[in-house]
Amino acid sequence: MRVILLSDSCTTGWLHWGHGELWLTPSHLVRIGRPELTRRAAGWGGTRGGAAFAAGAAGTNAAEALVGSTAGAGPVPGAAIEVNPEQWEQEVTAEPSRTLVLNLEEVATVQFRQGITASRLGVGMADGVKHKLLWLPNAHSKSVLAETLGSRLAFS
Repeated sequence: MRVILLSDSCTTGWLHWGHGELWLTPSHLVRIGRPELTRRAAGWGGTRGGAAFAAGAAGTNAAEALVGSTAGAGPVPGAAIEVNPEQWEQEVTAEPSRTLVLNLEEVATVQFRQGITASRLGVGMADGVKHKLLWLPNAHSKSVLAETLGSRLAFS
């Protein structure tokens, strides 16, 4: 299964300090909270972001564990990688309290704003629930989201 890393520094609001990875799959937008990314963002060290999904194997880069890569550095924002669907499912369901999974078929509206310090995605679901995702701007997220979401994506 192909997944694309949109950001390795995504939060769910201005008052939410927990950082995580924002992934796009063919059918879902997935934010996986990572305590190590929060530590890195706060200047307390921690591992490099974009290491994909928590390894589960001590001393192993998470992307290497899932993809079988030996490159050493995990994917960077904009990178598309192939993952084992069963391992992806296991990673997404491992910590439900830190994971947000949005089914793209249930997304009604998406508002994208890219500023100097942050990119913002406001997602309106068909059932009326709204989600906010914030991350450091990068050159890839806007074009990847536009390609995937098409006419549902509005820019401001």
